[in-house]
Amino acid sequence: MIGRLFISGVILPPALLLASACTSPDEKAGTAAAMAADALQQGRIATARERIGVALAARDDVGEYWLLSAHIAMAEQNYGGAFDAYESVLLFDRGNLEALTRLCQIALSADQPQRAERYADQLATLRPGDKAALTVKAALALSRSDEKTAARLLDQVLAADPSDALALIVKSRLLVLNDDYVGAARAAEASLAAPGDPAGRLNVLKGIYLEARNGPAYARTITRLARAYPESTSAQLEYAAGLYDAGDAASGFAVSRRVLLLRPGDVGVASAVLNLWIAQGTAAMPANAVVASAADGPLETKATYAQYANATGRPASAIGILGEIAARAPADTATANAKAARAHARMLLGAEQAAAAEVAEVLVADADHPRALVVRALLRAKAANRRGAIEDLRHALTGDPANASARLTLSELQSEEGDDILAAATLREGLRDRGADPRLATRLARSLRAQGQASAASDVLEAYARLNPFGRRPSV
Repeated sequence: MIGRLFISGVILPPALLLASACTSPDEKAGTAAAMAADALQQGRIATARERIGVALAARDDVGEYWLLSAHIAMAEQNYGGAFDAYESVLLFDRGNLEALTRLCQIALSADQPQRAERYADQLATLRPGDKAALTVKAALALSRSDEKTAARLLDQVLAADPSDALALIVKSRLLVLNDDYVGAARAAEASLAAPGDPAGRLNVLKGIYLEARNGPAYARTITRLARAYPESTSAQLEYAAGLYDAGDAASGFAVSRRVLLLRPGDVGVASAVLNLWIAQGTAAMPANAVVASAADGPLETKATYAQYANATGRPASAIGILGEIAARAPADTATANAKAARAHARMLLGAEQAAAAEVAEVLVADADHPRALVVRALLRAKAANRRGAIEDLRHALTGDPANASARLTLSELQSEEGDDILAAATLREGLRDRGADPRLATRLARSLRAQGQASAASDVLEAYARLNPFGRRPSV
């Protein structure tokens, strides 16, 4: 006899596991869901995710499967996936209180109360005075600049429960609008005493300290995030960047190096680490660490160190890191970055024909490969094919917009073509987000000053400082 399974406080009845077990899809789905539930209870999240995927592929019309999928997504901190799964639960059970409450909570944590408006209405109908529903309505009022209504609703929630985390977070946002950063930080800090995943609350707190220009408190908060989520590559990379900005390059390198080990085959993570290192220049790591740290890593890790060696003027080290593996292996997703790095190194060493042949091999396998496109652009520029180089660099930046080196090269070529306006636009595009490479601001400010636009150059530097109050300043 099959016993009941308990998932995050929810009981899965035998009917979930044996729903209409007379057909093969039902049996397959029920078995996979049971395995997913068991894996979740044991903390094997990847297995749970894979198994619930099998269940839903066989039967996507069972609300309990979507509920289990939502629990797994929450365990993964995949809040977007959890939101979608909870919405699917409501397709089969419109009055599911857990789904309605979680949808409100997730939307509020993401500061997107509009996404939960109809769910808050349903929740308020089912449970008049529900805290989550009132908090959503307060957040909606705040988004409409109705601060008086927002404050009244929040006071109602917090009078009943002064420790309500979501209400405290929305209150902190209200206080920020009134420039009360001390009160906002106090409310956000108080929210952290409540149980549950603190990621959203710490991110709100981080934003408050950023707006308040409180560097020490901001640094403490990104450190708390990194310690709370040691497996989160985004939290760890932000921590590493903060350490570099604070002048602690040794710790910044140690943390960023560990990020590569967390996701050794992840191209996106490798690119983020590489861009961080290149932004630091030769200060990113000790000179002897480039080859030594790459020695025992997988090919993608070797490619990251090799490309950093190229960027810092050590192409011979890049060749040594990659060895002959990158040369002999066929071009595919797993080898493309290594092959591109090797081609770049050979170009820097003067073997341009060989470099062109190697990069062509990568682009035959993947015509959109960003790093290979950059190498081909550099080869074309050396051959005086400036327009072809510009085309390749534009193409590369669509796939890797954070590649500041490619953006700088593109801007330089556009200036050489006589289009200073387009060159400036290319640099401005890379400066939109916080954490942008300061070299972009440096180049843009210098270019504007050379054109007699001193005021515009100052505006660029001021805008960069506002967006990056704790980072390194552009060297103009």
